[in-house]
Amino acid sequence: MTVGAAGTLRIRVGVAAPIAARITPATPITEARALIEADPVSLEIMWSRLVTIVEEMWQAICRTGFSLIVSEAQDLACDILDAAGESLAQSPRAMPVFNLTLPRAVKAMLQKYPAETLRPGDVLITNDPWLCAGHLYDIAIVTPVFLDGQLVALMGTVGHVGDIGGIKDGLKATEIFDEELQIPPAKLYRAGEPNDTLFDMIAENVRKSEEVLGDLHSFIAANAQGGERLLGFMRDYGMQDLRALAAVVQGRAERAMRDAIRALPDGVYHSTVSNAALGRRLDYPLKLTVAGDEIELDFAGAPEQLPLGGLNCTYSYTIAHGSYPLKCILSQQVRGNAGCYRPITVKAPEHSVLNCTRPAALALRTRTGWHLAPNIFRALSDAAPDRVQAHTGLPVSVKVHGLDAKGRLYADHFFMGGGQGASAAHDGKSALLWPTSAANTSIELFETRSPVLVVEKSLIADSGGAGQHRGGLGTRTRMRKLHDDGPPTQASVAAEGVGVDSPGLFGGLQGGAARGAVLDRDGNLARDCGAGELVTLTDTSRMIELRLCGGSGFGDPASRSAALGERDL
Repeated sequence: MTVGAAGTLRIRVGVAAPIAARITPATPITEARALIEADPVSLEIMWSRLVTIVEEMWQAICRTGFSLIVSEAQDLACDILDAAGESLAQSPRAMPVFNLTLPRAVKAMLQKYPAETLRPGDVLITNDPWLCAGHLYDIAIVTPVFLDGQLVALMGTVGHVGDIGGIKDGLKATEIFDEELQIPPAKLYRAGEPNDTLFDMIAENVRKSEEVLGDLHSFIAANAQGGERLLGFMRDYGMQDLRALAAVVQGRAERAMRDAIRALPDGVYHSTVSNAALGRRLDYPLKLTVAGDEIELDFAGAPEQLPLGGLNCTYSYTIAHGSYPLKCILSQQVRGNAGCYRPITVKAPEHSVLNCTRPAALALRTRTGWHLAPNIFRALSDAAPDRVQAHTGLPVSVKVHGLDAKGRLYADHFFMGGGQGASAAHDGKSALLWPTSAANTSIELFETRSPVLVVEKSLIADSGGAGQHRGGLGTRTRMRKLHDDGPPTQASVAAEGVGVDSPGLFGGLQGGAARGAVLDRDGNLARDCGAGELVTLTDTSRMIELRLCGGSGFGDPASRSAALGERDL
């Protein structure tokens, strides 16, 4: 830096010399791993940077997504996968089931489009429920990343788009063809050129096509951004190949999970939970085996796949919802990647509701899959009482459809959560969406998209199950048409947990009950919607109500401290 004769400040900007390649595709994997392991400080920084890359992708989609379910409810996930399709780093706040099913989808894509046939600028797509996240709304966008012509990684995003066509009342679906557009593994872009035929086909088969395509472009852009960041990361560390880094971080995550499992007492543990989404009780027995450093979940005895209602789960979805709760309670301090789940095996009988076969309907598979986590916690309650939580009041998404007074189409999701189950250490949180990690939808933004008024959204007093620690409070939401303008509004009213018991743990009591209903303008009950119904509102004299369960309690209510009781009041 110098000062010129006229008093101007002159700054010479230095350009750092490129980092010499330390790890190349020709470097033996054992040698490359040793180089990485030799510097634990740099390893920690590198691992953190990988997570930052996917977090930045996730944030970009939340800022640029078109639909409320993506931009507000954050029903999406981002991932960096190694060249073999194994997860390397996951967005921490992502939908966990997406991170866990994406590798299966990527491997299927690589089988159809082998690495040597891919080119820079290619973008792959699928929403196949048996390969990906379990229903057609969840679309995976995968972008290969190349360095010097070599495939080094894949950037993946899965998101729940606002619409995928099909019938509006998912409880009446009898096969996947009722649920509309299926996209097998395909190229959405070829060497940077859009596949206009595929884009047009998607647009013609969904409601609000500009919104759905806008979300897809958001995913594509986030993947591209992530790929650029990853290549910058590799240049900074002199890496031309990620195989060794992947082996190190996946191996460390695997060891942490195995150590946590080994700390549990070996044994066979049993539990059963129930649901009644079609008004008929269904039981889901679980046999959980801890043997050394591995866990096996066996859902033998699960009900046969259902011919109606879209409540079936694909095997990939069941594996994800069986594995994720174990990650939560056994290895929560370790960043998620493929290694976390290698010690876990999930079994479910073929043709069952937890391992359905084509062409089963499955759009509402969360109403089955979300019951797996409380089942696992109940099974492990004796082996790990300090880690599990009691039953959580499960979330609900209300989807509204219609035409406004000007004939414009609206179709939006409104996400809401119930009360979290209590644990040995804490009361449950209120209005929490779990075992998903989606967010409650903003009332104000929802009302700007649809001519619907949210009359009330409130916590339900005393709805948390009593215990030494009590469950979180359930919520009540009421909404109606905004105007008496003629066109009807259709809304899905399907509160999860109607008609089944979900007792607490170790003497804790059940939380408040769920209900879906139609009310008059004064709040009087006009019709109970039972396990679920697509309601048509023709004017402002009727409104819908959803009450979500409170969380169940943990421990004997008599042992709750007086101070906590006062705080409750």
